[in-house]
Amino acid sequence: MLITIPDPAVVQPLLQRKSIACEHLYNIRGQRLDQAKRLPADGLLALESELGRATLLYFQARELFDELHCAYRVLSKVLMDEDPVTFVPVIDELARRLKMVSERQFDLAYAYLSWHTSDDYPVMHPLLVALTLTRVAQRSGQFDDGALASLMKAALTMNISMLALQARLRGQTEALSREQREVIRRHPEQSASKLSLLGVVDELWLETVRLHHELPDGSGYPAQIHNAHPGSVLLGVCDSFNARMAQREYRANFTAEQAVKDLFSHGSPLSSDFTAIILEELGIYPAGSLVQLVGNQIGCSLIRGETATTPTVLVFKNLPSSLPAPALLDTALEQHKVRCALPRRDLGQLPGLLDLLGRVV
Repeated sequence: MLITIPDPAVVQPLLQRKSIACEHLYNIRGQRLDQAKRLPADGLLALESELGRATLLYFQARELFDELHCAYRVLSKVLMDEDPVTFVPVIDELARRLKMVSERQFDLAYAYLSWHTSDDYPVMHPLLVALTLTRVAQRSGQFDDGALASLMKAALTMNISMLALQARLRGQTEALSREQREVIRRHPEQSASKLSLLGVVDELWLETVRLHHELPDGSGYPAQIHNAHPGSVLLGVCDSFNARMAQREYRANFTAEQAVKDLFSHGSPLSSDFTAIILEELGIYPAGSLVQLVGNQIGCSLIRGETATTPTVLVFKNLPSSLPAPALLDTALEQHKVRCALPRRDLGQLPGLLDLLGRVV
């Protein structure tokens, strides 16, 4: 397959470091580059089969992360503008594009969104939930394409009535107040009502938002009804898993293992089935997790490995000091095994994934 490199300037330092050879590059007409000529200004192409793994990941990440950042900006604008004319068409398009991303590069997309969720939780979190839901729904075989589209749109808009509260919570260090808990308790119904006012007539979309915190055993909220609606149960599981994994100022994040155990302990057979698929697809150290290896190296889990415990890890720190340069390590090897997952707050502000990958190649 071909990799598109829209900005040829990013190639120049890689050529100087010999991370890529000129003969691996083509112009947009498919002609191999002449080493004696300057790089064209209108973009480059490269064949996946001719690139080393780190270089391939870097180019894939550049294009994918730009796409996801664009999705983030569009979702942020449409949720804040609340324009009935544009709302439904824009959410439709976002859901369609995110489905393509999930099918094409799920691990890298999940890594980017989970690693950067703390940058803007109210918008990044729904994108991450929609991505997760797409993967789990497809693996479950319970939903056709039309239903999946409705569920994805519900994931992207489920919290539209409490965006202001979520923004305030980004910097809040104390526990939730009674008033804040009440806003959270009421948000499924209020979000569904707001979506109706914005022109949503898709009943599955609305019902999924309305019920996504109601549980099969009746212990959910706000109405504490017994929820037998598979789509909303799926959304609730994906929402809860990713919320537990996210770093908040007022509490530490869970590891994936803790999040899965917590969901299993409170789950019905239906929700447990979805949780099991999450575990199978994401592993114990999902892409974007902060992990420590046996040699005290710290890194970001990037690509799921052959087993649930052997991801490829982008290492960028070696306790107690920094590494000379980041490195991609295969944790299936005994000398690079993952020792444990780490809470995000232990390391404070973390570098961007694309910056780290750019320093590997």
